[in-house]
Amino acid sequence: MSSSTDKISVSRKGKILGVYPHSEVVSMFETGALEDGDTCRIKDDDPWIPIGDHIRSLPKFHWNRIRMGKQAGPSKRPLRKRSRAIRVAWIAASAAMFLAGCAWILAWTRSNEILQLRDRLSRTDAANTVLQEKYHQVLFAAREVAASDLIRGRVIVRAASGKRVALPGIKVRLYTRAEIESRLAEGEKSAGAAAGTGPDQVAAHYLKNLPNPIATSTSDSGGRFEMKIPSPGEYVIQTSIRSMKTGQMKLWFVSFDSRDPLNTPVDLTESNSARQFNPLLMVVEGR
Repeated sequence: MSSSTDKISVSRKGKILGVYPHSEVVSMFETGALEDGDTCRIKDDDPWIPIGDHIRSLPKFHWNRIRMGKQAGPSKRPLRKRSRAIRVAWIAASAAMFLAGCAWILAWTRSNEILQLRDRLSRTDAANTVLQEKYHQVLFAAREVAASDLIRGRVIVRAASGKRVALPGIKVRLYTRAEIESRLAEGEKSAGAAAGTGPDQVAAHYLKNLPNPIATSTSDSGGRFEMKIPSPGEYVIQTSIRSMKTGQMKLWFVSFDSRDPLNTPVDLTESNSARQFNPLLMVVEGR
């Protein structure tokens, strides 16, 4: 039988953990640092025995104290911690529910006012849009006949329903007529070497051969555009549009003479689009 001053070798799964005084081994077992399945021996030639059996065999050690200290004692602390955590979580959840309820009540009491305000803002926006469109129409109409150093027009195509639709955001370019006709003739010479012979490939070939424009403009919400003319003479308005549904490309090379007494708008429509890829036929009179 060992005394409290004996040194005890402790092993776990065949690996020696160390040699400890008897009192320390009892304390380690009591706190759970050593498990019941660990083995121990007092002398080097002693057989290894389960440490739980050894401690229970000690006359001065009360197993009930070990059992209560190892099972009841340590388990109570986690239970207390769990209880505290549960209380904190419950309080947090209650606070969140209370705040959510307050927010819901506030939103509910203000819902009618918010809906009325949104409806009023929507009506105001719609009215402003109509007024802005009318303002642009009046402003543009007032400038239909103006100085000869400006060219104005619109980009208008027919939708599938047959209705004429103004296209915004279309980039329009200005060239001299002589330069455009020269470049189109050059493009015709190399058209046979262009990749592909379909309409879109040929159209892309002619566009690639164009020079830098004199001026550019982008159509507004009503399809309108305006560009400055550097000097009196014959010019060409050029643009292209690719259909989002069919993928087909349309080209415009619309000519006009800025010396015309009435500087009226030049509309780009299906009627003056390029229908044949022939330099003699691609430039269409706009007025």
